[in-house]
Amino acid sequence: MANYQQMKLFMEPESIAAIGVSRQTGPDAYNLLENLLLYGYAGRLYPVNPNAAEILGVKTYASVADVPEIVDLAVISLPRDLVTQVVRQCIQKGIRAIVVVTQGFADADDEEGKRLQREIVNMVSGTETRILGPNTFGVANAHLRLSTSYIRIPMEANGVGTISQTGGTFVGLTDVRLAGKVIDVGDACDVNTVDGLRYFEEDDDTRVVVLHIEGMTDAKEFVDTVRRVALKKPTLALKVGRSEKLARAVQSHTGALIGSDLLWDVALRSAGVIRVNDIEELSDAIRAFLRLPAPKGNGVGLTTYTGGFGIIAADACCRNGMELVEFSKPTMDALSALLPEWLGVGNPVDIWPGVSIMGHPRAKMETAALRHVLSDPGVHAAMAVISAYQPHLGEEHLPMIREVARDFPNKPFVYFMYGMHFEEVRTTLESTGTTLAFPTPDRAARALMHLRRRDEYLQSQASRHAS
Repeated sequence: MANYQQMKLFMEPESIAAIGVSRQTGPDAYNLLENLLLYGYAGRLYPVNPNAAEILGVKTYASVADVPEIVDLAVISLPRDLVTQVVRQCIQKGIRAIVVVTQGFADADDEEGKRLQREIVNMVSGTETRILGPNTFGVANAHLRLSTSYIRIPMEANGVGTISQTGGTFVGLTDVRLAGKVIDVGDACDVNTVDGLRYFEEDDDTRVVVLHIEGMTDAKEFVDTVRRVALKKPTLALKVGRSEKLARAVQSHTGALIGSDLLWDVALRSAGVIRVNDIEELSDAIRAFLRLPAPKGNGVGLTTYTGGFGIIAADACCRNGMELVEFSKPTMDALSALLPEWLGVGNPVDIWPGVSIMGHPRAKMETAALRHVLSDPGVHAAMAVISAYQPHLGEEHLPMIREVARDFPNKPFVYFMYGMHFEEVRTTLESTGTTLAFPTPDRAARALMHLRRRDEYLQSQASRHAS
């Protein structure tokens, strides 16, 4: 069976056998069946528990053999000593996709766990059955309202496809859900990151691929595959365990093989993968790729209500590889006409004198200045510096944001915004789906630069293939 079709059994199952489901229900029961029912998963469910005739009104079966069909996916959550015999039963039943949630295999400190993992790997070798895990939350697919995690998670069909070596990604980040679709490879005894990449490469629902990497068993195969994926879709990687001491902690977590951090850095960059340093940068980059067009150059134009904060934003842009544009004469003339004669006009553009001295209505001044800046041929992206000192300010900016998105579709526009009402104003601004707001200028500039670097990579690859 082709890899994509095999992985669809994990990611898009029409039927699930939940093996080892508890009879206990409620918020602290961690009951997979209860979670799936609450999500509204529409596939066929077969709980397996020899001590119950039904759970939550769903007919329950004593063993996998008793389930009346060959399900697409089996999810095993049992003590590790029982897992091998149940895996064997699943194979005999003809089930081709198995998630082993149970911990204590390659991730264990004892030799027994490693022996048990070798045993289940040997069982599926030469068969059409694949195993995801052990030591995993399994999979989630917001499009099907599906998660095999025993904890209830927030899901959003947002175009994000995540492959991780921790169930923590199921919960998501502060600003973005990672469980559009997510695969937790866990100990990766069989299904691994490469399998997940091949699925997301072909998956029409996935627009941005996110990788959480602790280690890899076959780095060459991974690099070859991720290079192909990164040409099709923005691919972001959070590679952890940078130091030697942390690398040892990684090995104890999943039993993964690790390597030189410098080699990882070079390999990811050469494959077109954007490596991020922390979850904040990861969140910002995901949001940027989902929302904003890529700037066609490094030139940035700034508008600000305060000269001091405008300089702070300018410094941040320069630190992150964006270049402050020297505006063309037509742009300078147009901006000068809005401002007092005595004010020297440049980049950043201080627009407050146009309001306080020239008497222009604030919304009209903002819109006119930003349009002039974006019209400049040297400007490839724009940043507005504003203070969120009132929660209603976001509403005033909505018409301008929509105009900019309509008239400058190839130039991303972001906010560096400070003030006590940041969250309220940001929510309103971002409701358009065409801009992003950040609490620091470095985060805003860095997000723009990630977009730019991917575009540069794609252009370099196109040139290479053309020559």
